[in-house]
Amino acid sequence: MNPVFVDTSVLIAAEDTGNAALYQAVLDWLDALWTRRAGRTGNQALVEFYEQVTTAQVPMPQGDARAAIRRYQTWNPWKTDAATLETAWAVQARHELPFADCLAVACAQHSGCEHMLTLHLPHGAQYGGVTMVHPQQQAPQTE
Repeated sequence: MNPVFVDTSVLIAAEDTGNAALYQAVLDWLDALWTRRAGRTGNQALVEFYEQVTTAQVPMPQGDARAAIRRYQTWNPWKTDAATLETAWAVQARHELPFADCLAVACAQHSGCEHMLTLHLPHGAQYGGVTMVHPQQQAPQTE
């Protein structure tokens, strides 16, 4: 399995048992990525994850959120640099997407990922050479 970039929305869904079908699809993907050591993310996604889960209507305890982030640190999250920002701006100019999504696409590109697991962008859409994958619309590769 080639590396797959995981965006903030998927990281959050992995902690939300409220939608059983989505939760299971996300866990299937994350299990496959952990098993194949193919998971990638970015520091920005981890920051967004922490902010969103700890300030939600029913907040995740900060210690639990920190533990989740520590697990994802083993994926060596992409650190946003000047080149990443330039790429994000180019994606934004071409596709007129929200900047946070453009930054995720740029991080995926710079991480060497051809696919990005996301709940926010349309399944199958391509931005900057990265194909969007919704976990409920495509199962992870088994080999």
